[in-house]
Amino acid sequence: MKPQHIQILVAIADHGSLRAAAKYLNKSQPALTQSLRQAESELGVSLFLRTSRGVELTDVGERVLVRARTITSEIARLDEEVAQLRGEQVGAVNVCLSPLAAMRIMPRALTLFRKTHPKIEVRLTSGLFPGALKPLREGRTDILIGPVPPTNLSREIAVEHLLETPIDVVTAAGSPLLQAKSLAELTQAQWIMIGAQTGPGDIFKQPFLDHGMTPPEALTTSESYFGALSLVESTGAVCTFPSLLMREVQKTWQIARVPIREKIEPLKIALMTRAGHPLTPAADALAMCIRRRVTSM
Repeated sequence: MKPQHIQILVAIADHGSLRAAAKYLNKSQPALTQSLRQAESELGVSLFLRTSRGVELTDVGERVLVRARTITSEIARLDEEVAQLRGEQVGAVNVCLSPLAAMRIMPRALTLFRKTHPKIEVRLTSGLFPGALKPLREGRTDILIGPVPPTNLSREIAVEHLLETPIDVVTAAGSPLLQAKSLAELTQAQWIMIGAQTGPGDIFKQPFLDHGMTPPEALTTSESYFGALSLVESTGAVCTFPSLLMREVQKTWQIARVPIREKIEPLKIALMTRAGHPLTPAADALAMCIRRRVTSM
């Protein structure tokens, strides 16, 4: 594929239609359509299906898009890296954060970073695995700070351990469930899972299995930590939550720790980057600030 074909593929995928992509690239729609046909002819496959709603990637197109995003992100990083090596304060660092990282790590790390890189743009997003891993692999995220993903999900990712946090089971302040001393007393409770089934929110299941109990089913899931806490506070449900965040969240939400005797495996937090892809000087400097912040915690 030619470089312009890669740019067109990414633009169409991002904007969902040929018309919107043409407008974004400041090209005519017929010219864009012709370029797309050339790319598909060279590859010998269809990349998009035309629908009434616009265009959708084919299965092959999905795979090609992953490579295309990687190429475009590497080209952008090349330009930024050379400029930064010349001493210019240009470019951006894209960071995806778990709630713990957003509240306890990033504020002070960013303060440190701004002392030496006042003009570098830092773009922060939130996410947990598995959803946060795809943008990292595609190069749309430079640094991911969050729970360590399982080995089967961490291919092509360099994982650097930062810290561990104990895990509490929490419920609404004043809930009768605060009298529970064992997980056995919580089997009939309403559980909320934070994130996807394969994400860090399902760690509550293993202690039940370790003690010969059937884990309860979490019928409610929340992609947001804070959305989950609102539900816990208002409904008296229970969920697992990092101990290192309890002091901060109890300033806003009326929640409390359930004093169960069973221990839940601590949550390991890591700094993750793409394996085999060095960070730009600015991103590397921010990573150093993150490490410095963690050592002071």
